[in-house]
Amino acid sequence: MDKSDVTKLAEENTLRDDGIKEYLEPRFECPICLTWLHDPVLTSCGHKFCSQCIYTWLEKEGACCPVDSKPLKSESDLFRDLYTSREISQQVTPCPYQQLGCEVKLSPVDMEAHINQCAYKRDLPESQNVHCLFKSVGCLEIFQTDENLQTHLDKNTNMHLTLILKALPQLCQSNASAIAAESKLWDAPPKNTTSSEKNEPSLEWQQLLKNLYERIVVLEQQIKELSITVSNQKTKLTTLQTSLRFNQEEMFLRNCNGIYIWKLNDFEEKLVNMTNDPLKMFYSPGFYTNLNGYKMCARINVSSKDPQFLSLLLHIMKSENDDGLDWPFNGTMYFVLVHPYNREKDIREITSSRPDLEAFRKPVCELNKRSFGYTEFVRIRDLPDFLQNDCLTFRVEVRVYDNFKYQIN
Repeated sequence: MDKSDVTKLAEENTLRDDGIKEYLEPRFECPICLTWLHDPVLTSCGHKFCSQCIYTWLEKEGACCPVDSKPLKSESDLFRDLYTSREISQQVTPCPYQQLGCEVKLSPVDMEAHINQCAYKRDLPESQNVHCLFKSVGCLEIFQTDENLQTHLDKNTNMHLTLILKALPQLCQSNASAIAAESKLWDAPPKNTTSSEKNEPSLEWQQLLKNLYERIVVLEQQIKELSITVSNQKTKLTTLQTSLRFNQEEMFLRNCNGIYIWKLNDFEEKLVNMTNDPLKMFYSPGFYTNLNGYKMCARINVSSKDPQFLSLLLHIMKSENDDGLDWPFNGTMYFVLVHPYNREKDIREITSSRPDLEAFRKPVCELNKRSFGYTEFVRIRDLPDFLQNDCLTFRVEVRVYDNFKYQIN
């Protein structure tokens, strides 16, 4: 083998130092690093990854599968795939420097480590002028080291694609059939190939397209990973927005100072449900008399005494403030059915608490079973006059007496 052949072999193997580039079956390929599976791991959702790749992914990207976004837990959903490890170990491949005399044959995973330490690799002459891999399509850049070449390739993908597009007509003319050319891209080079045959333009084009195809595969994988990341971020954003909306509503209910405006949308449908089912009731959200005060909610239902009336009542609810409040509850309650156009037509009622009633005692469950208010608050037949866009509006106000002040006086 002369010096030119050795130099050619060195250029061919600059692409192989990062891993074995021959055809890789999908079942042996890691979806994350796109190389042979190292210490393969099988997920509970049926996908295989390198052990280091999947654990690093779960730590950085969140607890989900990179392929189908199924939830994964590293301690319970990942299993060592010994069967695939044995299959890979049986895939024997010769050292890429066998033409220089290396007779080592190893599995693809072990071969990657061997290439970096191969004694025959050290015999290759150091290249002083490394041409860009896209020289054939017009890129005339020359580099002193492979690292500079790789940096150039990473930063000028668009430029190289443009050069390929310009040269594409010539490429099509040099190939009798695009389909036949594509099928040959991954063919292994024939044995006993002469130096002159290696320099034929068709082989250069095949290598060029092969390199381009590999970069497209890597870019597609990166796009897929980014899509998964974006999807996860959208889910987190939706969760945060829901939490923020809940916190805003909670702050409003805590700071309404006992005055709550209750709007019942789609009221006609609610009325039909209550009429058909006498036990059907609708409750308002729980609101507070002040920031650290009593928690209450309003309730409507068809009156159990007279089905021609609608009941409006209050329930005291259990809250984190109950141990620091005075019991039984002592205060005044105002009930208003708001007319949408004429405030003089509002239906207003006022009443005060009674310490002897169970409804005003400290609740022992989420909602005090006893309520207080008006079981015959408004006639159902009068309700259409209060509807605006099928919405009925109540105003409930609760004012608390200061028992401590009264005791001092």
